[in-house]
Amino acid sequence: MSSYRIDELSVDQLDRISLPKFQRGFVWTKKKQEDFVQTLHDGYPFGTLLVYPENDNDKDAKLQLLDGQQRLSTIKKYRQDPLQFWKPLNRESYTSVYQSVKKMLPEGDKFTEPIFDKLVNSNPNKVAYWAMDSLSSKEDVKAAMQSIDDLKQQIRSFVNLEHLKVPMIVYLGGSAHIADVFANLNKGGVPLTKYEVFGAAWVNAAIRLRGAEESPLQDQLLQYVKNYYLDMRKQAEFDVDDFSEDELTQNRTVTLPEFGTALGQYVVDHLSALVPETTSAAPEIGFGLLGVAMNLDNRKLSSLNKYIQKIRDELEDILQKTERICNNLQSMFETLLRRFKSTGNDYENGLSSTFKTLSYFAALWDLDPSSEEYTTALSNIKAAYVYDAITSAWSSHGDQRLMEYCNSSRDYGTRISEEQFDQAFDQWIADQTPGINFGKDIKCLITIHANLSYLSASVPNGETFELEHIIARKRIDAADSSRPRHILGNSLGNCMYLPRGINNPKKDKTLYEINDHNRYSQLIKESQYFSEDEMQKAMQALTASDYESVNGLLCERSRQVAHTLVRALLKDSV
Repeated sequence: MSSYRIDELSVDQLDRISLPKFQRGFVWTKKKQEDFVQTLHDGYPFGTLLVYPENDNDKDAKLQLLDGQQRLSTIKKYRQDPLQFWKPLNRESYTSVYQSVKKMLPEGDKFTEPIFDKLVNSNPNKVAYWAMDSLSSKEDVKAAMQSIDDLKQQIRSFVNLEHLKVPMIVYLGGSAHIADVFANLNKGGVPLTKYEVFGAAWVNAAIRLRGAEESPLQDQLLQYVKNYYLDMRKQAEFDVDDFSEDELTQNRTVTLPEFGTALGQYVVDHLSALVPETTSAAPEIGFGLLGVAMNLDNRKLSSLNKYIQKIRDELEDILQKTERICNNLQSMFETLLRRFKSTGNDYENGLSSTFKTLSYFAALWDLDPSSEEYTTALSNIKAAYVYDAITSAWSSHGDQRLMEYCNSSRDYGTRISEEQFDQAFDQWIADQTPGINFGKDIKCLITIHANLSYLSASVPNGETFELEHIIARKRIDAADSSRPRHILGNSLGNCMYLPRGINNPKKDKTLYEINDHNRYSQLIKESQYFSEDEMQKAMQALTASDYESVNGLLCERSRQVAHTLVRALLKDSV
């Protein structure tokens, strides 16, 4: 027996469909929406909606929308304001009527398209009042009103909403399988992430929070949920059904998707040194963290709703552990990854990844924070952050590796040896390929190097520092203009934080060329900058197109920087 049926709704019946509060934002471009309206005009078939009845026994029950938000919202938008779609699709007809009406007006009258559009969307009485007030002759009044009326008729007949039927699939199976059904149907078009699938599937999995002011952390979580909807209301193309800030404040009940994403947003905000703020960061971290808390394989997060009672029972404990680990990691990584750039992000977290970050939570989750075991793991995470990046430990099967931290078969209790670290860096340096633009890994490593060495105390000379090329980009471009490039201008050895002042008007200069009164002598020494002899050799090799010699100098500095990094990172490891 099929667990679904095929049905259809008229446009007037679309109000039966309720958009779950935790749907994703509108993602269709204006062109995509216009193309869909053109499809409706042409009478061509279009994709179905996927819905789930709130009451199986009531044929007129509300239908919860699982998939098809873009089509549904575009139809609703067209129904409300067809002119915004008709106009770009019928530009020639629109312009003809607009210009004919404009010519009837006195010279100098500022009759713009927005004013005309407002008239077209007005009722006949308002059009009549405008015509009689603006036009000098009865003939012009009559002609203008007739032109606007004809245009309205063209717009109304463009898509026959009265006879339009919207196809839909009504899912009749158990709610436990909604996420799997949704994901299977959502493989084409603009795919939803698995977190958006969860958001649609689990809107009825409710979590009751404690009363106001009984738990500061639960109060914060509720505010994150409110902020999500307030932001969505500002950005979305249509209102979110059934959202009331006052009602949420009073009832203090959130859904599992709301809780997961709010928890993730808390981590994004409180662990900003480690977690890049992207559109996907909050759900990825939040749902992943719930998987950690439930000791659930990240590959099986679709079954997280089965743990809803355990999540309710351990809610405060989950929040307290999240807060503590966030604070510990932020305190450590903010001194490691802070940037010296005057604008832009505060941290250079190019070595971060979701699974990697979640592994820190998993390793620390069940440890006593006052124990030596907790302190040891936390101190070793700093070195592991870099070591795992240069060994590509999280580049594949990250979810499987994460599970090993959840089940305690892997942890951060063992210190990485200097020899092991050096060997990994040597291999990583040997694998560098020529180029000119610094990758996010280089930027992050150089930032860590700066924070642990030459910029550890303060920014010298009261200057702003920025990541720049030691052998200036301009000089490399002059010596190596071929594609592909031959010089490792993008390498660890050619990157450091340099005073902003020497990299604006004097981009081709070295520190030696502007080191008046030994202003940068200390920086040259502490940053492992090229010696004056090495720099001279590099310039001579560039002039001679001796790429091998230039790269040899750059690789040597890469190893020196890596050596300093390793010792500094392992200094506090246990």
